[in-house]
Amino acid sequence: MLSRVPNAEPPLSSAGRSGRASLPCRPRRAGAAYRLRGSQRRSPHDGRSPSYAGRGEIGSGATLFAERSLRLVLEALDGRRPTAQLVRLADPAVTATIETLARTGVADRRLGAAVLVTVRAEPIAPGVAEVVAGYERGARRFAIAARVARRRGEWRLVALRLR
Repeated sequence: MLSRVPNAEPPLSSAGRSGRASLPCRPRRAGAAYRLRGSQRRSPHDGRSPSYAGRGEIGSGATLFAERSLRLVLEALDGRRPTAQLVRLADPAVTATIETLARTGVADRRLGAAVLVTVRAEPIAPGVAEVVAGYERGARRFAIAARVARRRGEWRLVALRLR
């Protein structure tokens, strides 16, 4: 059986009985920033945060590259792909780290194959994006943080952190 929700507000009849008069509004400072309805804007700003040109182009290219390269990284860590195939995608330090992890064995490998679930790339500078991704092994979910950069016209995986 459902019951009525209790009224948490005081009744309207007691609103003006507190004995205090409401305080008048503070006058605005001269030159304060506000705009009357219908008045013209002084600047062409449309209310959104500023961004550099080509943000969408960089973001979509970085996201596609990140998804492809992180899928390959996870396959290499699981031993389903040779780590030599990552040489063209990643910097030498990243490739060496992945080779070491694949050789020594990832502790979570016993949970099952790694499956990339989500990838998000956020441009932070022209030609550079930070990547956040999630992958699953069995019933557990893990995170990846990475940085991709465009060098000589091609995207490269320049930093990688697995959790």
